[in-house]
Amino acid sequence: IFLLLLQGNVILCGLRNGAIVTADFREKRESLSDRLISHRIPYSSSIGGCKKEWLKLKGDIFPSHTIRMPSSISSLVSLQFDEQYFLASAMDGSIRLYDHRLLQRGAVQSYEGHVNSHTRIQLGVDPTERFVTSGGEDCKLRLWSLKSGELIFEEKFSDSIISTMCYKTYSSCKAEEGNQYKLDSSQGAWLGSHEGLFYMRW
Repeated sequence: IFLLLLQGNVILCGLRNGAIVTADFREKRESLSDRLISHRIPYSSSIGGCKKEWLKLKGDIFPSHTIRMPSSISSLVSLQFDEQYFLASAMDGSIRLYDHRLLQRGAVQSYEGHVNSHTRIQLGVDPTERFVTSGGEDCKLRLWSLKSGELIFEEKFSDSIISTMCYKTYSSCKAEEGNQYKLDSSQGAWLGSHEGLFYMRW
């Protein structure tokens, strides 16, 4: 899983072992040979006890900006109004909000109730960036408050996993006084599963 940050200068890489690695695209190299820097990054594994393991990578990465979630990374989403913040979900059901500047302090917020064990499920953030949305392996759709982490909505209306979603584009938002953003019409999103496409509006 890949995610561009900081105007395309930094990329986040979500790996199958749960690591999220930060790489810098700004430094240009003359060749892509063995001259790339090797990194040996320690992390704690919860599998088979709390033992220290090592992640070996090459390239322009920041070892101090490498974090690890409990399971394989399922989705990465950056916030548009402050791209230092990003959401990450893993295949153990965990969803967390991080500040890229403060990664070593851990997650800024977490979101409880998500159900996932092995499926790649896309996270969704509405254009006003007030809500986090995701389907689950129990075929339910859930909606949390981005700021507080509170579960606001939970309902099953599909017989298959809702794995993708698409909100209206940011061009449909208008800036008003006090830097508040308001949609031109009611909020809604397209939701995709093996059963078909659904449109949800609230």
